[in-house]
Amino acid sequence: MMQIAQQCQTTHPRVYYWFKKYGIHRRSWCESAYVKQNPKGDPFYIRRDLSTRERELLLACLMLYWGEGHKTNRYSVQIANLDFRILQLFVKFLREICGIDENKLKLYVQLFNKFDKDIAKKYWAEKLKIPEHHITVNHHIDKRSKEKHQRSKFGIARIQVHNYKLKAWIDKQLENYLRCFESGQVFHSS
Repeated sequence: MMQIAQQCQTTHPRVYYWFKKYGIHRRSWCESAYVKQNPKGDPFYIRRDLSTRERELLLACLMLYWGEGHKTNRYSVQIANLDFRILQLFVKFLREICGIDENKLKLYVQLFNKFDKDIAKKYWAEKLKIPEHHITVNHHIDKRSKEKHQRSKFGIARIQVHNYKLKAWIDKQLENYLRCFESGQVFHSS
């Protein structure tokens, strides 16, 4: 409404009055921010008619997300692991099934402070086919962590796509799959 007020050279309260008087629907703050960040529409396109292989990829990644994903954040899809193959599979899902805009795909790596950030960045960029400028590597500072316990000199990586609509779609697919599995029905993605 602030933008409307500026364009009409009036005050915010007056625009609010017009909306109320004429019954004009207002977007929520969340919807407004989403439209502002995605002026061309959703930065993803969900494939509907899946081949058998794509359906297997969808189901595998729903299970990966269920086991390894960060489900408490309502605004972004996140999955973390040391094993690059798990993340490769999930990135393939995001690209092929979800049609994600590559610019929205980010990778965050936590690395023990004795290991080299540049080597880790190159490793993950090569394994996941993600540009290095989309990868952030940080040394973790947990004093309880010991070098001899580190399983990977490349760190633990977390794929993240910040988009609440994509997150909601994946959560819905997972719930539908679990409901179908429990009832013995065949799962169909929507």
